[in-house]
Amino acid sequence: MKENPKVSMLFSNPEGTKSGKHVILVQGNATTEDADLDHGWEKYLSYWRKKEPYIDAYLAEREKFGWFWKRVVVQVEPKKITAWKNGDTSQKPEVYGA
Repeated sequence: MKENPKVSMLFSNPEGTKSGKHVILVQGNATTEDADLDHGWEKYLSYWRKKEPYIDAYLAEREKFGWFWKRVVVQVEPKKITAWKNGDTSQKPEVYGA
């Protein structure tokens, strides 16, 4: 990503969201935070808990899974968003951005 920051993310699984069964494609430029693989991600832990509340059970046994907690934080600046309401990709999507 450092050499080519162009990325795409597809959100198609409604698990963990209350926004419905929409399908959303986000295209943009990514930056990475990799200076502290062990603790750099901790500032985002409150968001992680909201999405996956069971993460605290893993945190309690953090020493057993040291490799699991090494994280590179990736931030994406959206340039284009394509959205299919109700997950119906046979219909014309709404497009925002370039």
